[in-house]
Amino acid sequence: MLCRYFAAALLLLPPMAANSSQFDKYTADTPPGFSLPDLQDVRHSLADYRGKVVLVNFWASWCPPCVYEMPGLAMLQQRHAEQPFTVLALNVGEKKYQVRRFVGLVDFTLPVLLDTDRRVFRAWGVETLPTSFLVDPEGHIRYRTVGSPDWEEAGIDALIDSLMPKAASPSSEPARPDGRASP
Repeated sequence: MLCRYFAAALLLLPPMAANSSQFDKYTADTPPGFSLPDLQDVRHSLADYRGKVVLVNFWASWCPPCVYEMPGLAMLQQRHAEQPFTVLALNVGEKKYQVRRFVGLVDFTLPVLLDTDRRVFRAWGVETLPTSFLVDPEGHIRYRTVGSPDWEEAGIDALIDSLMPKAASPSSEPARPDGRASP
């Protein structure tokens, strides 16, 4: 019960300010792909999402700005539901049972992947939580932001739209229920 109150209190904290202008162009080499399990032990790799714009978000349950931005990430996914776009929430360094319990408490419904050994966290050069990357449909990181931006800002939607495949048609191919690209 105490955890539920703590999680609710974290959602009331002000965010760490960031906005679309704080999405820096990513000029370093694209880090290696990854293959991580979700909370149901299904493995996901970045390559599974080729053809989509992907927001890769690194977070932890003990990080107040990470918790604060969760509803905004869910709303961002909803706003782009008709486009080839997905949010992958990579939990850093926590045990599966801890993450599962936390996700249930805050009713977070986006795909949560487990980077329990922090291997992807390190390979992607992340130093601060939360950190998010926008990956283009070809699998290249195009933008990065550190902190908790206002995910409702129109500039963020415009940034995502600018990365969309040019010939994307929302009804051209039936979507898979797990959000992955069709083989």
